Amino acid sequence: MKIEFHEDGFDAIATITSTVFEFRLHNRAVDTALFLAPSVRTKRSGFFILKTVITGRPSHVLHAYTAILAEVSR
Repeated sequence: MKIEFHEDGFDAIATITSTVFEFRLHNRAVDTALFLAPSVRTKRSGFFILKTVITGRPSHVLHAYTAILAEVSR
């Protein structure tokens, strides 16, 4: 699983990329991030390679990013 965070001033982007074998962990991490930071937008794509892009204000996306890291490290 690959997790990236990129900030562009007014917008921030967190990207989660994983394989189909990590499907449950990927979904759990994204659901936790959306539950803790509901003001962000998401876009999911892929079947064998799952990719979720979370965008929004930098403070909200950073909060979602830390939640994702905490969930994945469990």
